[in-house]
Amino acid sequence: MKTHTSKIDNWIYVVLGLSVVLPVFIGWVSAGITLWPLYLISGGMGAFFLWLYLATKYVIAGGVLTIHGGLFKVTIPVASITSVTDTRNPLASPAFSLDRLEIKYSEEKIILISPKDKAAFLTDLGWPTG
Repeated sequence: MKTHTSKIDNWIYVVLGLSVVLPVFIGWVSAGITLWPLYLISGGMGAFFLWLYLATKYVIAGGVLTIHGGLFKVTIPVASITSVTDTRNPLASPAFSLDRLEIKYSEEKIILISPKDKAAFLTDLGWPTG
């Protein structure tokens, strides 16, 4: 069994940082605002993003690629994969980077992923890298 994590782009760190810090900053500069709800919301958002990142992985085992992304899981038989190409498609997907792989499988279904080490992922998948 081979497990690959998602690559993460720097801009995601900025978005995450702003989503956690901005509500607290706004509450702090606003007079008369109780801060504990803002800390709770910001902490919850930070915890959610961290969980989402840690839960996003790509597992190759027994001729099956299993893609975990938060609450959902997609299972793809490796034999049903018809193409794997590089893409920067920004569509929603279980990927934390725009440096992605587009996987076509089973009658033109498509999923986008962003393994941290694309070459190792493709090798483990048994797909040609060049």
